[in-house]
Amino acid sequence: MKIALGQLNVQSGNIAGNIESMKVMIQEAKKEKADIIVFPEMAVSGYFLQDKWTDSEFISFCESQNETIKSLSDGIGIIWGNVSLMYGGQKFTGHDGRPSRFNSAFFAFDQQWVSRPNSAWGQYVKHLLPDYRVFDDTRFFIDGITLSQWTNEDVCEPFEFEKDGQTYKVSLQVCEDLWDNDYSFSPTQKAIEYQSDLIINISSSPWTRNKEFSRIKQLVKHHNKFPGKVPPFIYVNAAGMQNNGKTVVVFDGNSTLYDRKGVRVDGCNDRFESECKIVDTYDEIKNELVTENKLLLALLCGIKEFDQQVFPFKPNWLIGVSGGMDSSISAALLSMALGSQRIIGINMSTRYNAEITKDNARILCERLGIRYVASNIEAMIDATLLTMKNFGYPEPYASLTVENIQARLRGNCLSTISSIENAIIVNNSNKVETALGYCTLYGDTIGALAPLGDCTKLQLAQLGREINEYFDKEIIPKNLLPVVGDGEISWQFAPSAELKDAQVDPMKWGYHDWLIQKLTEYPGFQVEKLMEEYLSGAIFETETGRFMKFYGLDDPIEFIDDLLWVLNSLQNSVFKRIQMPPIIMVSRGSFGQDYRESQVRFQLSEKFDILKKQILESYLKGDKDAV
Repeated sequence: MKIALGQLNVQSGNIAGNIESMKVMIQEAKKEKADIIVFPEMAVSGYFLQDKWTDSEFISFCESQNETIKSLSDGIGIIWGNVSLMYGGQKFTGHDGRPSRFNSAFFAFDQQWVSRPNSAWGQYVKHLLPDYRVFDDTRFFIDGITLSQWTNEDVCEPFEFEKDGQTYKVSLQVCEDLWDNDYSFSPTQKAIEYQSDLIINISSSPWTRNKEFSRIKQLVKHHNKFPGKVPPFIYVNAAGMQNNGKTVVVFDGNSTLYDRKGVRVDGCNDRFESECKIVDTYDEIKNELVTENKLLLALLCGIKEFDQQVFPFKPNWLIGVSGGMDSSISAALLSMALGSQRIIGINMSTRYNAEITKDNARILCERLGIRYVASNIEAMIDATLLTMKNFGYPEPYASLTVENIQARLRGNCLSTISSIENAIIVNNSNKVETALGYCTLYGDTIGALAPLGDCTKLQLAQLGREINEYFDKEIIPKNLLPVVGDGEISWQFAPSAELKDAQVDPMKWGYHDWLIQKLTEYPGFQVEKLMEEYLSGAIFETETGRFMKFYGLDDPIEFIDDLLWVLNSLQNSVFKRIQMPPIIMVSRGSFGQDYRESQVRFQLSEKFDILKKQILESYLKGDKDAV
């Protein structure tokens, strides 16, 4: 069969826009003589809608669009994802006494529902509902396993699609149904038991680093478990961006046809862009897909789509350009995604800002072609200090107090300018700074979006190099990019908040980048595992261990002190993170609605205390080399 992969840029809540995009792709597929066109999970409404799913009128409106889509199926099969209050024309009451909702795949052909032997209704209900990371499916939907118990019907039964006198058994899946290796129920196994001719999975699968390999791994597991029995497999994913309020989720697409051996035959782009691609289940083409710079593409997609969907009135974007790496990369990304005409760079210097960073900020804006506004804010600082004296708080003030005054005044300046310019403020914080609370609430924590909030410092350094390659000239100043090699790192101009004389960021770049990632990745990295590897010496055989030696953390006292500082800082700054802007999620442990935190009292485990004692005792006994 010829299958059109309808890799749609699904926009949450934009039902009219999504339907219009589907119509365009359906017409394109008909012109190409496709037998079936397949759209992603929740193609009508979008997937990340939070408690909008409890709005029965909204769901009824979404459901009503099924007739519109079915009417377009003359001469072509259409498979699409949508929410439903009914199954088989019948409503059900959930465990909570409220109407049940279903995350469904629908199948129509020649303006009729495609049937199964035991059902004339062309609907499949998602069986496996994820409740991890950014997913809350069981909060909103009833699964197909429960539905089968209610109806005494096997909802996994394949559909019988008749085309040119031949009947094909087509098994449908919705997203998580592919990832069934961790569940007690396997939709893929059911499809194999029914001897299906084709499995089609419709997904809204967010992209995070290396996600494409995880998807392939799931299919490989099925082929290993059922050798020679898995039919051709079609995977159609959403493209673009959706958000759940605190987390901006990007979708790379990467819709694919796999053959009976689990090898990619052909498919759509994985560059976060919509595409309608015709593939043939009889083809033997092996179209390998290798896309570089996916992190860069993900961030550009997140910025561009967030701007279009959340701020369609096209405001300007303000960025505090300090002349450091993070703000330089933010400015470049905004310019690449939105065009330089809508970006304004604001430099707010004090006596502590070096000439090199002020020059960096100005030259960056010139090279990007964005408007540059600069002023010294010392008068504002002096006025604030005088006001504090008038309140009865005389000098001297603690250094941190004066540092925070500067950061908050910069936030004040950006907020005022944003009102004058009708502009949106971008947040420049990276993941390590955010994790350790190395930011000032209502100062550098403000903004509508934090594009870099899930990126470590070393990842940003690599992004800086890629941006320079993209422009084929020095956009991100090379004096900001570190030289990294063999567990060592050197800076021409070390990262600094520049809020006091000779200030250098306290992070141990390279090691802390790795540690924060490990501590936040799902399902969670136990810090005791690091301590065990430290005690055995195994950690020092890794690149991370070489960074630790570089920073002197092969000294157990230094290691324990630093580890306690990281853990305390991570927990003590939760109150800041929950007030910060939404972050573009690019890792398995993004702050917001992915890595979820509560403000609880920090407490070490008993095992931590035991390992800490063993590490320190081995050092005190003079056995440092063993450690």
